[in-house]
Amino acid sequence: MNSKIQDRYLTSLIVALTAVLVMATSSARAQTPVTTCGQTLAVPGQYVLIADLNCSGTFANGVNITASNVTLHLGNHTLSSIDCDLSKTIYGIFVPGDISGVKIDGGTVRGFVDGIVLSSSHSKVSATTVTGACQFGIAVQNDGNTVTASRVTRNNVDGIGLQVATNTHITANDISDNLGCGVGLSNHANHNFITYNILSGNGVGSGCGVVISFGTDNAVANNALADNFSGILLEDFGNVVRDNTIRGSLNAGIYVSSSGSPSNVIHNTVLGSAVADMSDGSAACGANTWERNFFDTDLVVGVPDGGPKVGCLR
Repeated sequence: MNSKIQDRYLTSLIVALTAVLVMATSSARAQTPVTTCGQTLAVPGQYVLIADLNCSGTFANGVNITASNVTLHLGNHTLSSIDCDLSKTIYGIFVPGDISGVKIDGGTVRGFVDGIVLSSSHSKVSATTVTGACQFGIAVQNDGNTVTASRVTRNNVDGIGLQVATNTHITANDISDNLGCGVGLSNHANHNFITYNILSGNGVGSGCGVVISFGTDNAVANNALADNFSGILLEDFGNVVRDNTIRGSLNAGIYVSSSGSPSNVIHNTVLGSAVADMSDGSAACGANTWERNFFDTDLVVGVPDGGPKVGCLR
């Protein structure tokens, strides 16, 4: 390469690198720092938690997001509080229901009454650890929200709770060791998708991996469940459980109550359950469809149904 061409090449390279640095600097400047407990993010834009923030003793929310199109980067830091007064609304991150397009990512929320309350629509929690909440790790409402690639663990009720929620995607999370259920759907939680999660060790004495107690047209699919008290419980009708692997449940692997009929349970592998791998609370399985499941033990209305390829549990 001759000197003139080399000079032009170096000049172009310097201009390009300068542009990248300017863009990076501008982007960094555009991130508003979050530094105090109870801070309200009321303008669309990018926000970042710049250090660990302990809100214990404030008995208030950690961060309030009140504008649409806010992105909160936790910056690999921890937002925490040991305040646990169930008579108060003490949330790690609170997002109300009249906004949309909120994104939360990249750190830890520890403690509070509820870790994250996501009541907005078309919003997302990703790459976040939520642990140690007095009640729910993440409480989700409204339409079109997503929780993905997160770890939700050791919360005192359910890891993730859906209420009055539609078109929610709970996907590719580690949901473990919560005292209630890993994921609980209730109060008109309709047309949601619980897929590709790992759910382990949830429930002490009565909890489960996934429960649908009040909701229809939901899909629980392609999850791996291990060592939960119960695996998957269907207590409302019109839901689908398919292509899950469930092992080592201390109670039933999959249970469909009489109020859960009709529902479809298809192509699941359920083994090693202490009470029964498959269980149906309706006589002759009611209107439920049990097809192409792999299991050893079963119950229908509390009585053994003969095992695979015998009776209505198939």
